[in-house]
Amino acid sequence: EFVPGNVQQYLDLLDVQEEAKFNWRQYLKRFAGGSIKTYTKKLRRKYNKRFEDNPGLKIKQRNHIFLAVDTSGSVSNDELKIFFSEIDHIQRTGTQVTICQCDATISNISEYKPGMKINNREKKVAVYGRGGTDFQPPIDYYNENHKKFSCMVYFTDGECSAPENPPKDKLLWVISNGKDNEELPGYRIVFEN
Repeated sequence: EFVPGNVQQYLDLLDVQEEAKFNWRQYLKRFAGGSIKTYTKKLRRKYNKRFEDNPGLKIKQRNHIFLAVDTSGSVSNDELKIFFSEIDHIQRTGTQVTICQCDATISNISEYKPGMKINNREKKVAVYGRGGTDFQPPIDYYNENHKKFSCMVYFTDGECSAPENPPKDKLLWVISNGKDNEELPGYRIVFEN
């Protein structure tokens, strides 16, 4: 198929990886704290000190983050692209991520796969919702399942009133429109798009 040059340049720009707006590796290490899952791997190069003929073990700990993405109508498509770019940077830190897309209700909960983006043609993410905003449903889901996760991160534009029932564990708000909503419980990161 023939694609005109100016259209091809635009399509190539869509797949460019943006720089992270925040140092997620350092912050999540301090914020999430202890690990939820521990993985072991057998190594032939490392010898087992206790049993001579058996391989050694490498123990690796990994955080599991519940990440809510505000997909309400007040969040623009550009903000959603930034959200998924930042989520990709979070996942690259070695963190397991479960995404909850929500507006006034929870629309979809799924495991994040590396490289998922709004603008990527191969691993395109379907966006659910686009209605009003209510912070309470994902926080209620997190409260019911908080033992599975290290912490909760909520990507939003911050344009809604604070939830009535706060989360049982750590909550980080990532607000994209540059306006800090001080009534939200937990920690907040505010950045401009």
